Amino acid sequence: MSWDNVTSVYSAKMWTDNPDTTQAHLFANGNHQAKLTVRLIFNVVDANQPGPTQDECKAALSLVDYQTGADLSFLKVGDKGEYTCVYQENMPAAITPLPEADNQMATPPHSGSYEFDLYVSSDSTINANYAAENVALFISFIDASGTEITYNTTANGKPSYVAVTVHPPKKYAMPGSGLVPFILYEQDSKPHYVKDDYGVVSKDSIDNMVVYGLRIDDPYFIITHYEASNTASSPTAFRQIIISNNSEGSQYSYHLVQGYLPLQNNVKEKNYSYTTLLGIEGYTSSGATADLTSYNVDIYQMSGVIIFVNIEAEIAWDFYGAGDLVKSSASAKLVVFDQFGNQANVEVGAGKDSPLTLSSVT
Repeated sequence: MSWDNVTSVYSAKMWTDNPDTTQAHLFANGNHQAKLTVRLIFNVVDANQPGPTQDECKAALSLVDYQTGADLSFLKVGDKGEYTCVYQENMPAAITPLPEADNQMATPPHSGSYEFDLYVSSDSTINANYAAENVALFISFIDASGTEITYNTTANGKPSYVAVTVHPPKKYAMPGSGLVPFILYEQDSKPHYVKDDYGVVSKDSIDNMVVYGLRIDDPYFIITHYEASNTASSPTAFRQIIISNNSEGSQYSYHLVQGYLPLQNNVKEKNYSYTTLLGIEGYTSSGATADLTSYNVDIYQMSGVIIFVNIEAEIAWDFYGAGDLVKSSASAKLVVFDQFGNQANVEVGAGKDSPLTLSSVT
């Protein structure tokens, strides 16, 4: 076995990516993770013979409470997730350098350096009061003689720990609430577009087209992900307001407003330009739906911003095989996440106002 060549632990150290490498800050939302980097070096019988594998080293390692040496009470260890950004509560932070490399030329011989990352998180089910915890290392393995060898970096061992400060989940709200707000703003009131009416409509007039941006109104916290599983994406509209309906028989005529969530939205991309397709749908003779007319709209998207498009149009048609307008209306309901995994439920476009508005943030 690979542990047969190991006699003891020479060095075990741990640090974070924070400017102060002995500190980590964590939101207790179940998503945010603090990365803890561990470096292990072992004393070995023969430096020319193999030692344990990386996976064996990780299996022999536990994270424990620095003061007590017991299992962690307020933190969970897990695989790397999506939200591992370093949070600095107060910028600029103090700077502490990485641990110095150990002198592996000293005797007795040592195995190579093992370095890997572990991830911890917290949530209200295990940490209702958002308690901090100092994290240390505990290592246990069986040597060639069958003896259990243990080593720890707690207060009773050779100290090396990271102090993890736990913060309540970040709360977002509507503007004027006193909390950090989301805002919906006009990004482009005259976007360039090209329309295609497929030879179906007799009138296709755009009275107004506006590109909106949704973002967190804060210089530090930004949107990095959102989910909109129950909201239609372009080319289908998620909202529709009928301003007037002048249809008679098989002659259809509408003045309407429709709102769209572009399918190409990418909140992580910087300086992202694309063309999105927006459609106004009608029924075919078979009862299926198809676009009566569509608009290819040029969009410029900045990182941390979710794009919406709102159009006000007058459209008419009288065409054999084309039926009435597809009528449906809803608001856009999104679950939005910042770079630390804090989430907010955001609703856009509820009500009957023609302009697109921010309806709620919870």
